Amino acid sequence: MVVKKIRGHASYVREKFKDHASTAIIAAFSFLIGLSWKDFIVMVVKENIPLGMLEGRPYLVELWTALVVTVIAIVGIALVSSWAQKEEKK
Repeated sequence: MVVKKIRGHASYVREKFKDHASTAIIAAFSFLIGLSWKDFIVMVVKENIPLGMLEGRPYLVELWTALVVTVIAIVGIALVSSWAQKEEKK
């Protein structure tokens, strides 16, 4: 009786560990993807904003980059959330 309970708890802990570990690994890969796209987005923003604007306001590149990354992240989060909800319903 006690052994079955312990095995049940061990199985539960193992399952939760896998869930949390996979979430952490996915988050780490997502962070790496974001870092790799950062330079590209900064370059695109710098080339599409007139040079005169950047000389007087050097923070504009970072602002536009943050806005673009935020929009992309919101779309990505919405897509992943809807995908995850569909999987839970099955």
